[in-house]
Amino acid sequence: MVKRLFPVLAVAGLVLAMAAVVAGQLDPIPRLDPVALSISEYAAQEGGVLTEFTLAMLGLASLVLLAGLKAASAPIDGWPERLLLIWSLTLLLIAAIPWEPAQDYLLAIAFLALPAATAQLAGRFADDDAWRPVARTLEWLTLLAGLGLAAVTYVALPGRGVMIGVAERGLLLVEFALVAAVAWQLVRVGLMTAITTVPGVARQPVQTAVQNATSEAVSPHAHAA
Repeated sequence: MVKRLFPVLAVAGLVLAMAAVVAGQLDPIPRLDPVALSISEYAAQEGGVLTEFTLAMLGLASLVLLAGLKAASAPIDGWPERLLLIWSLTLLLIAAIPWEPAQDYLLAIAFLALPAATAQLAGRFADDDAWRPVARTLEWLTLLAGLGLAAVTYVALPGRGVMIGVAERGLLLVEFALVAAVAWQLVRVGLMTAITTVPGVARQPVQTAVQNATSEAVSPHAHAA
């Protein structure tokens, strides 16, 4: 029962995180500029209410998602699992540590960890029937995340921080989509598992196989007659 709640909890956490982002845009603080301020700078000046809540919810949802993937026997063992854990815990640390320099470093680690994990997961999912439907989506989103990382790096270093807010928020949106894509596939896998474990449904393939075997056994006698 608890395992079946993992997909629901993960999606609920993502919905809450997105709701916090929308709320921040609908009721912005006039003196703060989300285009010019980095995520950590914005969180420090706004008091960290919505920004840190968003990151905390995204971190919690990712932790629950990781637990759900393990419970569903998804092919995440090794570095993908470690990197997903780093991504989740780093987001929670950013929300818990109200110190801007530390938040900058932690956010950089989080931004790197998730695409590194999904780059490996895309290949593994492509070889697994249950997870193949999301493999191509992960490939494209991981590519976008890589481009976003390059943009953030350029803006932060030679670009002298001009429009850093746009670059970071765009990258965060892509990485949010990465988590959401995996979470949605986990929901689908959970539904398929629930359907196939229904007694009547589970017996259908067996019954069909028996009927086919019987037909094949009878068929030669029919032709002989």
